[in-house]
Amino acid sequence: MEESKNTPGNNFGKILQMMSLNSFAMAFVAVFIPIYLLQLGYSFQMVMVWMIIHHGTLLFSAFVAIYVSNRIGLVHSLHIRFILLLIYFLLLLFALEDIPALFYVIPILTGAEAAFYWMPLNVLFIRNTKEENMGSAMSKFFVIPKALSMISPLLGAFIAIYFGFTSLFALAMFLLFFTFLPVFSLRSEKTNFIFSWQRAREIFKNNKQYFIPEIIDNLAEDAMALWSIFIYLKLISTLQVGIIGTITSVAALFFTLTIGKLTDNWDKHKLLKIGAVLVSLVWLLNFTIGEFFPNQWLFYLATIFATLSLKVFLVPYSSLMYNRARKDDAQFMVLREIPTISGRIILFLLAILLHNHLPTLFLLVGILFIYFWFLDTKKLE
Repeated sequence: MEESKNTPGNNFGKILQMMSLNSFAMAFVAVFIPIYLLQLGYSFQMVMVWMIIHHGTLLFSAFVAIYVSNRIGLVHSLHIRFILLLIYFLLLLFALEDIPALFYVIPILTGAEAAFYWMPLNVLFIRNTKEENMGSAMSKFFVIPKALSMISPLLGAFIAIYFGFTSLFALAMFLLFFTFLPVFSLRSEKTNFIFSWQRAREIFKNNKQYFIPEIIDNLAEDAMALWSIFIYLKLISTLQVGIIGTITSVAALFFTLTIGKLTDNWDKHKLLKIGAVLVSLVWLLNFTIGEFFPNQWLFYLATIFATLSLKVFLVPYSSLMYNRARKDDAQFMVLREIPTISGRIILFLLAILLHNHLPTLFLLVGILFIYFWFLDTKKLE
């Protein structure tokens, strides 16, 4: 029998198409935004302030995005995201140099833009997947968008070097215009989330076991962004950052799909523990390379190991979390932003304090991840 156009499986494919187009476009520019700010003359510490403002705004905007989707729907919320992106890119490229105060305004736009993308996406993803094959769905969530964008960072580096950042951002903006087209048929989907104080307390109480894990998980995830900036500061090469971005995508591609199948068919709790051990070890490796042996080939090798290790951990961990969120139509995914953003802000504050000793921060991330070695992950179900 032919699959209905409105079946969850068919809709999941549409969501992956949207993510793939978005990943392809954003991969041209995302890794280079901190580099662009550094090239404009902003210090590393100021770039971290930018990141803190961005993520703080994302937390507040997550609730705004859901409020909006309650009224106009999830897909139409993505249209607002496109408008925010357009304003953000234009101000970044054509106004920031002349109006320094915009340095504190633009990351507010980037945070809001991220919320109006990730909140609808998370809800649509959970609604259109099944609990029994979440591992495979999660691996596709991580990998398939990367498949289309594997060479985007490398191409982006060449465009930035030979044609300038203006051309690079213009290309990304053009491509991003098409991202919401695959899910346009889902435009009738809305949320009906009510975040009263009592309801928020109830959701938090039912999912409080994720609070500390989310903080520590995001320390390791966003440390990868700091790793890319650290490599740029050591090598002073936009091209090397692009190569690192492409290596990350290629390394993750087939490996993550295998991890997804293992998550569904093996003990996801054991797999999570193995991933946690690998993540701790790989940040110890990154500390050693960054502190004592900084060179481009070891940076490449360390990036591959870090990417693979994180995927071994993230696929089973995220599968548990997204299945948990399914129980209240993904409302937990909004409140989850509180520990998620807390972890990221802690990381960026530590980066400011340790800006002359960034490898020490990588070591600290590895040590903190030992928490997962001893966590009773069955409580996460």
